[in-house]
Parts: sequence; C-alpha cells; structure tokens
Amino acid sequence: MDIVKKLRAKYEEKNRYSNFGPCLRKVHIDGFRGIKSIDLKVDFPVTVISGLNGAGKSTIGQLAICAYKKPSTSVDYKRLYIKDFFPISPADPKPISDEAKVIYCYETDDMKKPQELTISRANSSWSGYKRQPERHCYYVGFTVYIPKVERRDLSVYGGATLQFTEKREIDSDVIHKMARIIGHNYDDVTFQGVSHKGKESEVGIASRLGYSYSENNMGFGEGRILYTIDKLETSPEQSLFILEEPETSLHESAQYEFAKYLLDVCNRRHHQIILSTHSSVIINALPSEARKLILRDETGVEIRNKISSNQVRSILSSGHVRELDICVEDIFAKVLLTEIIRIKKKELLKVVAIHDIGSKDAVREAVRVLQKTGKKAIAVRDADVGAASQIELYSFPGTEPPEKEVFKNPEVKALLKSKYDLDVDWTLQKNNITDHHKFAYCLAKEAETEESVIRTVAIERYISEINCEFDDLITAIEKTINN
Repeated sequence: MDIVKKLRAKYEEKNRYSNFGPCLRKVHIDGFRGIKSIDLKVDFPVTVISGLNGAGKSTIGQLAICAYKKPSTSVDYKRLYIKDFFPISPADPKPISDEAKVIYCYETDDMKKPQELTISRANSSWSGYKRQPERHCYYVGFTVYIPKVERRDLSVYGGATLQFTEKREIDSDVIHKMARIIGHNYDDVTFQGVSHKGKESEVGIASRLGYSYSENNMGFGEGRILYTIDKLETSPEQSLFILEEPETSLHESAQYEFAKYLLDVCNRRHHQIILSTHSSVIINALPSEARKLILRDETGVEIRNKISSNQVRSILSSGHVRELDICVEDIFAKVLLTEIIRIKKKELLKVVAIHDIGSKDAVREAVRVLQKTGKKAIAVRDADVGAASQIELYSFPGTEPPEKEVFKNPEVKALLKSKYDLDVDWTLQKNNITDHHKFAYCLAKEAETEESVIRTVAIERYISEINCEFDDLITAIEKTINN
C-alpha cells in the first residue's frame, strides 16, 4: 500500500506532468472494430483492462501506442501508426468506419489546460500525427518474446559454429526483481551477444543452482519475464508501455509479484503502463482506480471503472464464480429481482447468485451464515418486512409483498386483461385467494397457461412501469460488490 500511496501522490493532477511528462489523460475511441464513442480514462500510472475475448482490449492498447511521435533524439527507435494495427483486406474489408477517429488527451505543465489532439482519416490516410508530443512507446505483445527454439533463432540453428560477441551485464537489483517474480534465486543473468554467418543476435543466459542455461532451454514464462523487465528497466524514463496479457505462462504467485513490480517500476522510472489481462490475481494486486472492465454486447461497447477483481472473475468465468450471494424469500421474489437486474444492469447477472430461502427469519439467518463463512451476502426482503441496510438487509420498493405490488398494479391488470381476458381482482375474489403466494398459480389456472408465464409477463410490465424505483436497490448491490 505504501507504493500505491506514493504513486497516487505523484499522479495527482498538480504533480502529474512533473513526474510522468506528457502522459495520456484520456483516449476517446470512435469507429474501430465496432467500438463507438468510448473513453479510456487513465486514472493511475498502471491501467489494467480486462474483459471477455473479443471485447476490444487489444484495440484500446493498439490505439494508445499510436499516441506519440518519435523522439527527435532517438536513432534506432521506430514508432507505430494506426495503419500498422488495422490492415484492410478482402478478409477484413472494413475494420474501421469511414468517420473513425481517436482523440488523445495529454497532460501538460498546466493541469487545467491538457493538450487534445484528434487523429482522423482523410480519404485513405490518417492526419493529425504532426502535433503529437514525443515519447518512447513500447508494445509488448505475444511476438516480442517467442522462445528461440520455436522460432529457430540463429542461437539455435547456429549450433557449434556460433560465436560469442559482446556480453551485456544486467544490474544485480534487476536480477533480484526477476527472481522474486519467477520464485527462485539466480546467481547471475546476462545477455550474451552471438553471431553466425554475418547475422547477429542476443541470447539471455541464466545461472542458478550451479549450472547455467540459455533461452534455448528456458521456459516461455521465464524468458518473457526476462525480456519484459529488461525493456522496462533499460528504456528511457517516462516511456509508455502496452502489455498484452503478461500473465501468460506465469503461475499465480508470479502474476502477483509481477503486478507489484509494475507498481515499483512506475514509481522509480515514471513509466505509464496499460495492460490487458484475464488474471484476477493481477487485477486484485492493483488499486481500484487502476482497474477497467470492457463489455461488448449487441448494444455496443462500454468501459466500467474501478471494478472489483472478484466481479471481473465472475464475468470472465461466465458466472461459474459468483461475487455476491443475494437471499430472497421465495421464487416470485427471485424472478422479480432477476428481471430487475436484467433490465437495469444485465452484466450483474453473471456476478450474483440469487437464492430463494423461505421466511424473513430464514433469509436473515442465511445472510448471517454466509457472511460468517467469509462470503459477500445480502438480502432483498419483501417491502412489508422492510430494510435494515446497516446489516445488509434491503427490500423491494413499495409497502406490500411483491406479489401484491405486482398484481395490484393497474398497468399489469390491464395487460393481463387484454392478453388473457383475465380480471385479476374478480379471479382472486371468486376463488377466495387471500394468500399472496398463491396469486400467480390461481391466475395462471384461470388463463389456461403456466404459472411461470403469468409471473414473468406480469413482472416485466411491473418493472417497466416503476423502473426508476429500483435504482437504489441496484446501487446497493453494486456498492456491496465493489467493496
């Protein structure tokens, strides 16, 4: 937490430019791979973006890396452009729209006057690059480190005729950082220059437990960490890094240590890092302001900020891992709450598990037991019972049990009359139904349909009629998830 506090202080708007230079404050994206008008707000030096495959994580990172022009003092550095990531071909005739644009917002020495720059397409070319600030940017995707054995690097096929050239030493502190991430100690790590038939390359060599081995005999996770840390440590300060799923081939402890290292390197070298990940371990190791969740459905793409790691895990697991248990009294309340969430915040359905428990006392006890076992749990009780939010017991809106609230609603009555020729009041009266738990069954029998059908039709109309009255309940659920 100390390092997080330091980074928060350094990244305050009044201190940001002096520490991180012309870093990105915000990226507005419109018209790329189905993404229309979203804003990536960079609220912390390390930004972690998670989401399901195909949501748009890579698109955001690829556009962010194109935000800066080549530093005038750099010789070998090669910058990246939008066209490098969005090729047009018969297989992909239109990955970008005709009106596609990216608006970059950069920090300046006057925090009240950030620089805003639009990159848009004029005919077939992109314009706006010339006014970009200078900065070293590095895209660490999957091809940055491919094991030399797999790509048949010269250090492999050169074999016995390979010649060593200049050796590049690595600082002992950097070796120690790598060791902490991987989980075992190294005696030494170096980069050895090699040549073969006029071609030159560099190969990492590690020494531990009394023997040494090169990348040719190094695991993918170990080799990728070696190259990633080397790049983060040897690049110019205040660089921008885009990391694609750095957890690949790392065990969970290594993922956690790598996330801690990212905080450390940003604090020391003032980099800005944007990474995509599916790792709840990495997400959990970073503060809430660093976390972003990108969602894509038939309505479009959106970014959620300050998402909890458990909520991300629930969504990425398609609901196999639930973040919050919600206890209700009966099946009617369960369906009602399910449909409220579906209409108000559909993605929460993969995050919560709703249980119909029984009486109000059983619901209260179930919440107590779940919380005692360390789980997040709340109750949503019937309106006639009421709420006790101080102990995580909430309620549906109204003053009566949900069955009465629903079937007494004038618009629900009108719908059932027009759809099933069903007079709700008369049907209940003639059958002498006073127990609200039997309302749906009685009305379904009269309408010659299933109880579940009547229940769902009535609930959907009821929700549409008093939609805004559920806002406080949804807010309470989200607040509990994010705490």
